[in-house]
Amino acid sequence: MASNPMQRKARNSFLLGVFITMIIAAIVIAFLLWMMYKQKTEKEEIENDKVTVYVLIEDVESGTNVATKTEKGGLITKELATVEVTKKATPETAITSSNYSKVITENSLFKIDLKSGTILSTDMIVESDEKTRDDTREQEFNMIVLPSQLKENDYIDIRLRLPSGEDYIVVSKKKVLSADAITMWIKLTEEEILTLSNAIVEAYQINGTLLYATTYVEPGMQMAASVTYVPTRAVSQLINSNPNVVQTAKDELAKRYNNATLLSGRNDIINAAVIATGEEAQSNVSTGTSAAIEAQKESREEYMKELQTKQSTTTTTTTTK
Repeated sequence: MASNPMQRKARNSFLLGVFITMIIAAIVIAFLLWMMYKQKTEKEEIENDKVTVYVLIEDVESGTNVATKTEKGGLITKELATVEVTKKATPETAITSSNYSKVITENSLFKIDLKSGTILSTDMIVESDEKTRDDTREQEFNMIVLPSQLKENDYIDIRLRLPSGEDYIVVSKKKVLSADAITMWIKLTEEEILTLSNAIVEAYQINGTLLYATTYVEPGMQMAASVTYVPTRAVSQLINSNPNVVQTAKDELAKRYNNATLLSGRNDIINAAVIATGEEAQSNVSTGTSAAIEAQKESREEYMKELQTKQSTTTTTTTTK
């Protein structure tokens, strides 16, 4: 049966419309798929371009420990937080999540003073030259003249100054664990404890001698000073006979005693000063500090009062907020 021309025309028009609609739909779907693929690709590129870095969330001072060890052996970095940044904005030496465990240890120190918001990099970190040994002990001293503005986490040398003007380094580059007006706490090895004990006795025996501490300006960058003070023979014998002193300490001390220059300096200067005091040596042990030392202590006491006042004000302001 022949189709009506009008019906055939209508059917063809319908089929053409369906075909055109399918083409348009295919183009739209293809465009949408392409857009989705493009967005996914861009997102992946952005994600791949990001890196997790460590940023300071508070100001730190040179010589401050980067991390502290927990009782379980882990490390805590209270001054640091992780953020994601683009690789283009990241220094090549930045400390990232991938290299953190290789770079940061319990002996890591901030090399320089740094401000909050700084991205931490490997050139800002240095390994401490003060390693904890089996014979390391925490010691308290209140007979050493302290710098007026000494504070916790400062690094110091302990020096012995004779009336003649000769000045010896007794203990080198020690971190101050805590300090108040006249007392400080530091960690020392057995060798250092005995050496400093000898210096303390001599400081009191020789009238006009000063045993004092000096601070490092940039402890993260400054190397430890070389010890120049040589203990007495009696202390040497004590170290050699004491079973608590590790063999390494004995070897290091033996090297120092064999240094002819230092040994000669001790015999010619320090021993001469001790002998020169004669009968006054024992009385000088109980003699009070000089006016200059008293003035230094008074200055430090004033500084400690100022610190306490500032801390109280800061605490009050924080509580109010």
